[in-house]
Amino acid sequence: MRRIAIALIISVIFLSTIPGSSGQFVSFTTNDEISLLRGDYSTGILRLTNAGGLSFKIVSYQKFWVQDSEGNKIPGFNLSISPRVFSDWTPQKMYSITYNISCLSNVSGGTYVLYLRFLAYTPDNSMYIVHAEVPLHVIEEPLEFNVAEAYIKERPGSTYALNGETLVVFSHVNNIGHRNITVRAFVSLSLDGTVYYSDNKTLEMAPGDNVIRFEVPIAYDFPEGTYRLEYLIEYDGDSYRYTRDIPVKFGVKLVGLSLRSDEVRVGDENHAYLTLLSERSIVVNLTVETYGGNEVLSTTSEEIDVRSGTNVLEVSLPTESPGLFNAVIRLSFGERVLGRGNVTYSVLAPLEISNLTYERVSNDTVVFKVSISNPNYKAIDGKLSYRILSEGEILYKDSIEKSFEPGVNEVPMEFKLPVGEIVEYEFAITSMDETKSAKGELYLEPPAPPMETTTTTTTSPPSNTSSTIPSGGSSGRWLAVLLVMFLLFVVGAFYYTHRGEKSRKRVRPKPKRRSPLGRFKKPKMPKFREGRELPKKK
Repeated sequence: MRRIAIALIISVIFLSTIPGSSGQFVSFTTNDEISLLRGDYSTGILRLTNAGGLSFKIVSYQKFWVQDSEGNKIPGFNLSISPRVFSDWTPQKMYSITYNISCLSNVSGGTYVLYLRFLAYTPDNSMYIVHAEVPLHVIEEPLEFNVAEAYIKERPGSTYALNGETLVVFSHVNNIGHRNITVRAFVSLSLDGTVYYSDNKTLEMAPGDNVIRFEVPIAYDFPEGTYRLEYLIEYDGDSYRYTRDIPVKFGVKLVGLSLRSDEVRVGDENHAYLTLLSERSIVVNLTVETYGGNEVLSTTSEEIDVRSGTNVLEVSLPTESPGLFNAVIRLSFGERVLGRGNVTYSVLAPLEISNLTYERVSNDTVVFKVSISNPNYKAIDGKLSYRILSEGEILYKDSIEKSFEPGVNEVPMEFKLPVGEIVEYEFAITSMDETKSAKGELYLEPPAPPMETTTTTTTSPPSNTSSTIPSGGSSGRWLAVLLVMFLLFVVGAFYYTHRGEKSRKRVRPKPKRRSPLGRFKKPKMPKFREGRELPKKK
């Protein structure tokens, strides 16, 4: 009872000293907010403004409390401010105070209101209760993740990457607490479910701003395509994930392939032209495989220095032999094929006279057999010309145009030639503006005259045969026999005498080059035994 009485006396004395205006309420305003990590503390400055129209001689900080949005007081907070007493706080005047606030780890995250209560005295000693309301954000996790970014190290600002370049991904992490936080960071680059690169780190996030950074190399053997970049940060309390699609390409592209000529002669030059678009300077391999049918005839490979921009490459093609060829051209870097194309061209060789023979088929008729060789894979048009002369005079001269099939084409030609004279002949085949010829001489020997012979026949009767001669006619018969024998003797003597003179004159003189016009008729046109294959002379 004694203690209660003492308390009542003190209360009466205190109430008697309170000015009459103590029931009035005035507020201080602020634009500041406080963020606080649960289980941690926060320090800072609050700027309070006397928003009322009263001037205060003395203002004294009294207490604080925290309320939620429903007006319930939330325990677990502790606050200290400095200074606690202010003087001459006139209207619209602002004072700055420092604070240190903490809360227990079991406080739920959210937005609360921190109430500050002051006792303010006017110059006439009137007292006012002044409140200040400060937004208070209680944060459950210590790390704040800023949005991650990714860029190409060699070409910042590019929306795609080239093989051989480096992709950089990074983010800022703000630790609002006052102790280090251990995090684990992961990065991966994948295409169609296949992971081509991955990495991970364990890092300590110090209080304040931290940067986590990965460099992802894009190897030359990575195929072209759109890759998925995944970036993950996690710790016991929270995690952050960032993904982005990154197109990847090599940067060298074959955009055109052309041929200098699709048909050339043997030994002439022929080239293929490649047009490349390149976004980089790099050395690549150029391979040319030439096929004749299904057989590889030649393979060449060389290194090409490609510059950034448009490049036109010239490639030599083999033309050493006739045929139809297909050249496969491949552009590569290591095992990676950058572009492929093929061109088809033909190499042609002119026709040739591979053989020329003749055969005497009668006294004054000769058949020439001209063998025309076509080494190409297709028929070739040619012009077969001929000229036959005797004693400087042209007996035959003409030409035949036809298409010669691949292989050996035999053309027979029949001519009437003078006998006993040297005949000159020349045959030529013209194709592809080139002429191949064959020529020679021949001599038709005149035939020998038929030999004349005398035959004496003596008939004697067989030994076992008996003949009877009539008595009256024997003398006449013997006279007739003697006359016949005499005539045969005369004829035989004349024949052998004449033959001896002829044999002495059989030494054949050198043929005289005389015009055959007096001895031979005008030569007829040659007869061709191939039927209608050759055109008739008009």
